[in-house]
Order: sequence, then structure tokens, then C-alpha cells
Amino acid sequence: MGPVVSRRSLLAGAAGAAVLLGLGGGARYAWAVSEHELLRPPGGQDAERLTSLCIHCDRCRQACPMGAIESCSIEDGLLNVRTPKVNFRQSAVQRTLGTNEYHEATTGYCNFCDPDGTGCATKKCIAACPTGALAAFDETCESIGKAVIDPVFCINYPQMGQSPTGCRLCIDACSYEAIVMNDLQRPEVIADMCNGCGKCEMVCPSGTYRAHIGESALAEQAAAGVTDYQASLAYLRTYGVIPRGINVLASEA
Repeated sequence: MGPVVSRRSLLAGAAGAAVLLGLGGGARYAWAVSEHELLRPPGGQDAERLTSLCIHCDRCRQACPMGAIESCSIEDGLLNVRTPKVNFRQSAVQRTLGTNEYHEATTGYCNFCDPDGTGCATKKCIAACPTGALAAFDETCESIGKAVIDPVFCINYPQMGQSPTGCRLCIDACSYEAIVMNDLQRPEVIADMCNGCGKCEMVCPSGTYRAHIGESALAEQAAAGVTDYQASLAYLRTYGVIPRGINVLASEA
């Protein structure tokens, strides 16, 4: 028999829905009751298993040495509240003032508790989980998600009068050689080699260079039928944040 949603989770979800409706939040938070794929810590890729076994103890978040785990909120869906997800935007890579040199990223992504790449380190989030909601995970053959390039926000693509910059931060950051520079001098993800560690998303500087492209610009170009902008707008409306030049998306369990 597979995992099932607990009675406590159902009651909590029903109570939350009632509160939202009572506060007139049905329209504002309508998407909070719908399912969208979340990035989970290693071993949490089976969403049904995780939500049925997770007791919201927060131990995985506390155990994460990289600060990449956070607790879900109401915007992530009622049944997901206080379950763990990973967020690769909690830290920002620092640039040396007056140069194009960036410091090495030391937090904000998943290094699978194996900074030396030995392949045999204990994953602290999994070890801390008291219920088995986070199952065994092998980053050499499993993935948290897959990195995907967004041509609207990747600064190696010309957009709205800006020329490509030659940026290769995501390529240099990837320890798994899952991102390469193609013949057009644009980053390209080798999906089979990507385990969703999130370091590429964490170091991406598009938030600075493409800050002028907001929701209204996306909506205008999307309405004009520009496919790349339609995809970027869909990401924004699904996840509630502006895409970066490269984003890790949840893959199916």
C-alpha cells in the first residue's frame, strides 16, 4: 500500500482553505490550492511519499549546511505547508568591485554534503529525517531537478537592445560538466548529466543585468506571440518569481 495523506494534513488543508475564503482570499490565493512542481531536498522527489510521511519537524532545514532548504508556505499549496523545499536564491554570489570577477559560491545550493566529491558522504538532511520522508538518494544517477536555460533572461542572448555578454558563470560553477558553451557562445545544458544541485541558478547574474524585464514587459511580448516570453511569463505565474537565465525545474519522480 502506497503512502496516503494523513487525516491531520487533510484537516489542516481544509482549515486553511476555510480561513482563505473567510478572509476573501479565494481569488488572490486561488493558485495556492493547485499543484505545481516543487524542488524538494535530496530523497524527497516522490511528492506523495514526502507529504504523507513528513511531520513538519524542520530538522532537514536545520541540518542543511548550505542553507538551501526552506519550509513551504501557503503559496506552495495547502498540503505542502511546512514541508521542505529547496531554494537556490537565498544567497547571492558576490562580485569583486570594479571587475567582472566573482567570488566562489560557498552556500545557497546543494553540494549533497560532499564538497570534496568523494561520492560516499552522508546527506545530512536525509540523516536528520525521523520518518523516512526523505529517502536514500544517489546524485550520480538521480536528480533534484534539471537546469533549463531561459533565453529571455540569460545574458548571453540578445534581448531588448542588450548585447550578449559572454558570461560563463553557470558553466564554470557546474562541478558535473552538465553545462557547456555551444557554437553560438551560449550555455547549453546536458540534461543527462544534471542532478539539479542548483549552483548554476545561484550564481546566475541575470537579476542585475535583466532587471528591466518585468512582468509587464513579459506580458506585452507574450501577447505579441513571442514564444520565449510566453515561457518566461508562464514560469513567473507558476512560481511567483521572475526567472533567472538558468533555472532548476523539478523533474518527475
